[in-house]
Amino acid sequence: MVIKKIPLRVIKREFLQFFSIMLLVAIATMTYTLFAASMQDIDYNYEMFKNKYNQEDGNFITAKEVDIKLLQEKFKINVEQRLFTDVQNDHFTLRVFSVPKEINKPYIEKGRMPSKGEILIDPAFYKKHKLKIGSVLTVGRENFKVSGIAYLPDYIYIIKNDQDLLPDPEHFGFALINEDEMRRLFNIFPIHYYCFKGKVENIDKFKEFLNSNWGLLKFVQRDQNPRIMYTEIKVKNAKNLTLPLSLFIILVSSFILFIVMRRVINTMHAEIGTIYSMGYTQKDVLKVFMRFPLYIWLFGSIFGVVLGVIEASPFAQFYRSYFTLPKIKSILPWQHIFVAMLLPAIFIFLSGYLAIKNFFNLTIVQMLHGVDELKFGKLPSIKFFDRFEFGTRIMLKYGWRHIGRELILAVGIIFSTILMMYGMTAKDSIITAIERTYEKNFKYNYLYSLNSSSAHPEIKLKATSEPYNLLSFDIEGTKLSITIYGIKSNSDMIKLYDEKGKEISVSSELIITKPLASKLGIGEGDKIKLKNKFTGKEYTLKVKKVANLPVGNNGYMELESFNKLFGYSSGEYIGIFSKEKLEIPQSLIFESYTKSELVNTIKASAGDLSKTIGVMALIAAILALLIVYVLSTLTLNENKKNIGILKMLGHSERSIFKMILGFNYISFFIGFVAGIPLSKITMDGLMSTVTKDIDFAMSLDLSVQSVLSTFVILLLVFLISRFLARQKIAKVMPVEILKGQLD
Repeated sequence: MVIKKIPLRVIKREFLQFFSIMLLVAIATMTYTLFAASMQDIDYNYEMFKNKYNQEDGNFITAKEVDIKLLQEKFKINVEQRLFTDVQNDHFTLRVFSVPKEINKPYIEKGRMPSKGEILIDPAFYKKHKLKIGSVLTVGRENFKVSGIAYLPDYIYIIKNDQDLLPDPEHFGFALINEDEMRRLFNIFPIHYYCFKGKVENIDKFKEFLNSNWGLLKFVQRDQNPRIMYTEIKVKNAKNLTLPLSLFIILVSSFILFIVMRRVINTMHAEIGTIYSMGYTQKDVLKVFMRFPLYIWLFGSIFGVVLGVIEASPFAQFYRSYFTLPKIKSILPWQHIFVAMLLPAIFIFLSGYLAIKNFFNLTIVQMLHGVDELKFGKLPSIKFFDRFEFGTRIMLKYGWRHIGRELILAVGIIFSTILMMYGMTAKDSIITAIERTYEKNFKYNYLYSLNSSSAHPEIKLKATSEPYNLLSFDIEGTKLSITIYGIKSNSDMIKLYDEKGKEISVSSELIITKPLASKLGIGEGDKIKLKNKFTGKEYTLKVKKVANLPVGNNGYMELESFNKLFGYSSGEYIGIFSKEKLEIPQSLIFESYTKSELVNTIKASAGDLSKTIGVMALIAAILALLIVYVLSTLTLNENKKNIGILKMLGHSERSIFKMILGFNYISFFIGFVAGIPLSKITMDGLMSTVTKDIDFAMSLDLSVQSVLSTFVILLLVFLISRFLARQKIAKVMPVEILKGQLD
């Protein structure tokens, strides 16, 4: 049939318009394939790594060495001690472990297990410091040769401290050496670290037993361990975002295709009517016009799937290196490739079919006469618009006439705004956390955690240092916990402020952080029920104030009141804030870090985040560009005749463009303005969902600078797409329109 050539001829004639729709389908398909395939790969390898290398069910730290045999018999679990110490270098900290034998066994990707004088290094630190097999590292004043790269199931997310946001391999990594070498090099271990595997029926009884016998300093179950859970949460979130993101792009593509198909049919009604009257059946015509969605689907989907599969492997590798996950086995998830191909087909064929379905309800005479002219030949007459001058009146009526397109344009801008704001919000929140928390609120330079709570007469505190005490509690009715600090009432190290910036005085009553209050949905005057994580003892405390601290599930109260309330003697403390470095015996220290070290880690993390923001901004910009361009050119193509007439009447191209597409500016600004609060709501909801079951909280703040940056980027993209579309007006010749009228 000759009419089979119609679709390709029309696509060739309006190539950029159809190519843009194909690109939208390709982006949607690629997005789904890329995320689904890479997440499946990561998920599969993580499960294999977790099971095969015996990931822990929890770990604990005690002040004294525990009786492992007694513990295993009493609670029917497997317990293994792991020696560890932090080795400080001028530029980094290396956490050195003894090689685990049963729990959290290392997976060696490259090299071999260390023998005497050798050391295994984590892959992120290895890569960042450009090490090689055989490179020499100094540990405990001795040189060790790097024997290989090792992954640990309990250090997938390699952060130094539990409260760190992102890994920083430049300043922190882990290493493994043999236990004999550990004992020879570091003969003093002030604390004792154990991993356990197995289900403990009564966890409170277990912790109480540990605390009463060996002095429990820290207890972390697997689902509370940020070095494990952050990975699982981020992979889960990425998987959850895949389908909505792809569906949105596919729906937008389908809607635009529907409009394009309507326009194609309306401009070819005479030809279709003629073909129909010549004896071609409805089925023949339908077959021809369904080639439009077929070509768009085939080109867009195949291109998208191929691109997604190609990119999935390096993307999965990037994710694995980010989380320090090994690739044990390669997989190709055919089911996701099938879904990626099928998903756009459903929407695209449906939109194509709906676009031509109503056409067949017309008589041949109506087809030949042109129903489009009868139905849409006149602009809607709304008297309200008549008060404006001619150009503005026509612009408003054109916008109102195509209100569906204006809505889809506004929705596209809203989506691009949310996508771009997501990155900006994350970056702003981290910067705010640095500025507020570690510069405005926390005035100390050094933090020391000791391995026991007592009056510590052996330590001489200086005027520039302050003692503190702390305890961790489970919050009743949630999976959250809170760490309450006992600090001096007139502390120079911790400064707390309310929402108005007024300093909060520390007293015997509880002050909690703003993110925690938001997560719990409580405020000043409310009560919370707490259970001591170590002893199981329960308390009900009233919240006196909510401090405007952007990060942390923390609470604060006066030190002596803290000691009295929780059963400590007067003057006891477990840690020290200090503005100067203190000489404390190593045998007393549990852990220590400097504020500058923490701030540098967060700033380095913010730098990495900027790359992610750039990628998200690029995707948002491309989407906005395609949507605005396709809708603009579609409107201009539909109005060639009107454009020609307006040109003959003496209107300039600029005024014609304003009349035909000026309403787009209103849709753009409405979309952007609506996108700002929706971004905040979406981000708050996402953060609340992500952190509802973990001990982490953060306020999401959006600065005016980020809002303006997003606006400038989107406006620039909008203006570029307008510039491209405007070229079409210049190509419309009034003479050709007149010829068309005569024909």
